[in-house]
Amino acid sequence: MKTDHDLERAVRLWVAQGSDQLPEPALDAALDRIETTKQRHAGWLARRFNLMNGNALKFGLVAAAIAVVAILGVRYLPGAVGGQPDPTPIPTPIPTPETLASGSFAANLGMFGTTFDIDATRTGNDVSGTIVVSNPQGGEGAFTVDVQCTRTIDNVLLIGGEVTDSTYELIADGAYVVFALVPGTPARMLIGVDVLATDEVPAPADSCEAYLETLLSDGFARAAADHSAPINGELDLGS
Repeated sequence: MKTDHDLERAVRLWVAQGSDQLPEPALDAALDRIETTKQRHAGWLARRFNLMNGNALKFGLVAAAIAVVAILGVRYLPGAVGGQPDPTPIPTPIPTPETLASGSFAANLGMFGTTFDIDATRTGNDVSGTIVVSNPQGGEGAFTVDVQCTRTIDNVLLIGGEVTDSTYELIADGAYVVFALVPGTPARMLIGVDVLATDEVPAPADSCEAYLETLLSDGFARAAADHSAPINGELDLGS
């Protein structure tokens, strides 16, 4: 008949053959708990197992020992509950909209308009907003520019977009317009206007960025610094 020492050797052998060994203190605690439990319920065990043979009883004790070792061992296994918590993910910052240009003012740009309302913002790499142009000299009507692109060249802020809701006969929906805003006292302004494709005059660009590149290659930023019209009114060019 095997003794308690045989049981202890069997349990330790089972643990040693596993993929993750328990530290000795955990194993000793498990064996002590088995011994205490066996003594506390000796009478119950005698009644329960009096019909079982010796091999079944030994198998049951070994199984109980394995269960207790497994329960205690959870505390010592890598990644077990009660270990180091997972690092808290750092949220990605949400870009804050910043003002590119805003205000209501007048500037004498002749037949391309004399009154302007601008509200343009940048959020990360995206630009948005509207510019409303009205009161052209020698004509009637107004048009709105949906802001789509921007660039800063030699301290000159360029803001452009596509024309929408035009009631001015010389500027049709779908054309591109770029405004050059020059800081100073007073600030100054110049406008570049694209044309829609016709049989006589093909459109020079098919996007706001493309038209802006065309203007820059023609020296539009330099022309704005030398030939722009002074602004009378409120204009905030952001920071």
